[in-house]
Amino acid sequence: MNSPKKILIIAPFAFGYTAHIQKALQQYKTIDAEILYLDQPAFSYKNTFHKAQNFFSKLFLGKNLKKTFVTDRIKKSIEKLGKQDEIFIIRPDILSDDLLNFIKSFTNKFIAYYYDSTRRFPRKVDLIPMFDKIYSYDRLDVSTYNLSFLTNYIFEESNHVKYDYQFFNISTNDYRFPLLENLANYLKQHKWTYNIQVYNGSEMPAEHVEIITTQKSILEVSELIQKAKIIVEIQRTEQVGLSFRIFEALGHRKKLITTNKDIVNYDFYHSQNILVVDENNIEIPEDFVTSPYMEIDETILSNYKIENWVKPIFGVAK
Repeated sequence: MNSPKKILIIAPFAFGYTAHIQKALQQYKTIDAEILYLDQPAFSYKNTFHKAQNFFSKLFLGKNLKKTFVTDRIKKSIEKLGKQDEIFIIRPDILSDDLLNFIKSFTNKFIAYYYDSTRRFPRKVDLIPMFDKIYSYDRLDVSTYNLSFLTNYIFEESNHVKYDYQFFNISTNDYRFPLLENLANYLKQHKWTYNIQVYNGSEMPAEHVEIITTQKSILEVSELIQKAKIIVEIQRTEQVGLSFRIFEALGHRKKLITTNKDIVNYDFYHSQNILVVDENNIEIPEDFVTSPYMEIDETILSNYKIENWVKPIFGVAK
């Protein structure tokens, strides 16, 4: 009997989104899947002296103890795990070339997934020659750099037809905040119910949205999504690929309002379920809000589910 294929996933924890890749692979007896998080356990100062030591180390030696900690932790973990058949890495751009070459020396196949565009993180372009294969969710990057197209995935499903509010959005405080304030005001004027939350590290003034100072877990966000009829997603300016919020809407059978114009080119697009709006001139027809969700053919949805998403990447049997 052949020994299981050893696969190592290296990725940011990303609220738990990336953990589903390992879970999907673990269902196969022919695969031994491990996951190594880039940001967990997180670096923490032992005391005030340790913090001061890092300050002077960066100032005079050009060395950041935080980066050294991450590098050492990853190297020790990989050495302990040993040679891998495949290493699949998300966000390789946050690691040094030396560390990436060290990781590559432990595998026969080095694969990357870019779930942010090169326009947002240009270093990703420089790293392309390092990998045997690179997947990207961004159509522009795929065509420009000859990458393999791969969307994000559905990792959870439900079908809650009752809702506590009509619209839901949760975001971090960035340039989209004024847009969310305008959107909430628009919804309020139309007497539509909503739950729009913006995370900021501390309290800040807001007229129409709720400011939260503690980040929600992936489970908490899931519960909030299930209570809504319509999910709102305002994409980043440089983004073309579909965010996880879109796949959460698909998995939970929720309508979606998005500023991502490319979504109309996907096979799951249905005008009764998905409304593309101009972020500077939001218009939401009454019919879109009141009409029911139109079920998407299962043969279409199944292609985006995590259990099928992993198959072409890791060559697991269908």
